[in-house]
Amino acid sequence: MKDLPDPTRLRLLVDVAHHGSIAGAARANAITASAVSQQLTTLERECGVPLLERLPRGVALTAAGEVLAERGRSLVRLLEAARGDIDGFDDHLVGRVRIGSIASAAQALVLPALTSLSQQHPGLDATITVAEPHASLTALQEGRLNLALVDVYEHAPMAFPARVNATSVHRESLVLIGREPFARGTTLADLAESPWVMPPAEAACGQAVRYACRQAGFEPQVRWETDDLQLLSVAVAAGQGVALLPRLAIEVARPGLHTAEPAGASLSREIRAVVRAGERDRPLLRAVTDALPRG
Repeated sequence: MKDLPDPTRLRLLVDVAHHGSIAGAARANAITASAVSQQLTTLERECGVPLLERLPRGVALTAAGEVLAERGRSLVRLLEAARGDIDGFDDHLVGRVRIGSIASAAQALVLPALTSLSQQHPGLDATITVAEPHASLTALQEGRLNLALVDVYEHAPMAFPARVNATSVHRESLVLIGREPFARGTTLADLAESPWVMPPAEAACGQAVRYACRQAGFEPQVRWETDDLQLLSVAVAAGQGVALLPRLAIEVARPGLHTAEPAGASLSREIRAVVRAGERDRPLLRAVTDALPRG
């Protein structure tokens, strides 16, 4: 190796490894693909070995590139921990925080928290990526995010990576939604013959709702199946079926939607703010987590 690799270029290599392309790394860093390519060419020159194999459709990391990308992930985490140590000597919240969040938490929790914080601390530079929990946790572990907001459902266990710290920031019940008002005391079993709209079985919400229906003695007749919880609300309002969804995911102002707590059954989800263990005391991340509305 001729020179020590530049940390910024190392981060780009890590992003190329994750996205599988220079274009993906460019989008993640809000720069052009040409700029990424130039930086990686310089990184190869610094290292003295080829790091990327140019293919007809994209790029692949060489063996040396894979090794360096893995080292790069560790270096990114170390630099961010050092940034956190420095933050602790400053009374002002200054710096960049990259947040990954499920859609409902991004709207109901992250948006009001950042709106309030940015007014008090104009030096705060936050970027938000809406993503499913597994994607956010992977990005957190690889150093591409500082904070992940994920949801955990009853009867749908989730495996968390090693060396992370998770804080509960919101807990809510899942409620029935339908086009017509529900009779008082409606149970899940009362809806056994109704068409249902719900997330797919591999999604945590879909897994939890199917479990609740089976516990009530029936297999739901699923008419609509999608990860888009807002689309499920639209389908319910259009008369396509009933659903059991978290309150934050329901477009409550939409005409034609009625909600009810199912009698005799309780199903909930918890939203957790997750950071790497080495950054849990970083003032910037602690301030963002503390600013999230609790429920």
